[in-house]
Amino acid sequence: LIIGIWGGPNRVYAAIKFFLYTLLGSLLMLVALLYLYRASGGSFDLLAFHQLPLAAGVQTLVFLAFFAAFAVKIPMVPVHTWLPDAHVEAPTGGSVILAAITLKMGAYGFLRLALPIAPDAAHQIAPIIIGLSLLAVVYIALVALVQQDMKKLIAYSSISHMGFVTLGFFVFETRAMEGAVVQMISHG
Repeated sequence: LIIGIWGGPNRVYAAIKFFLYTLLGSLLMLVALLYLYRASGGSFDLLAFHQLPLAAGVQTLVFLAFFAAFAVKIPMVPVHTWLPDAHVEAPTGGSVILAAITLKMGAYGFLRLALPIAPDAAHQIAPIIIGLSLLAVVYIALVALVQQDMKKLIAYSSISHMGFVTLGFFVFETRAMEGAVVQMISHG
């Protein structure tokens, strides 16, 4: 709403793009949450979700559903294209909210939901996520270097910085996860 109402000249396009990306990812997460609700006997208790004995195939589907939602929020390559548009068109306060809060929600979701609920699937899919994270860290940082618009520079550098966060999460080492959390805090 902030982008769509008080944004720049292409605010409607940026707001709709942000909405559609978020909606599609969130719908998949909703399906996963409803499955977990049913599998846990009608509870939304996170501890009950963490203790569910999910079969490998189910765990993979649940993880991928969470991954879709959180990859959009972080945003990870290749679902990052909404962020530069949103930053450019957002008023300054909207850009601050995007950089300081919205991006961290996806990373926090990985920590609280995806990794503890589907740890085996996370380990299985980790090489792909590490590759996407490295792509974000290196390639998107190079894209940021050539930006003339300050808001686009901030958007691309944010994508690159969040690549460090996802990289830290998916190497599954304690210090790497601690570093990723520090990066989340220091980025905002």
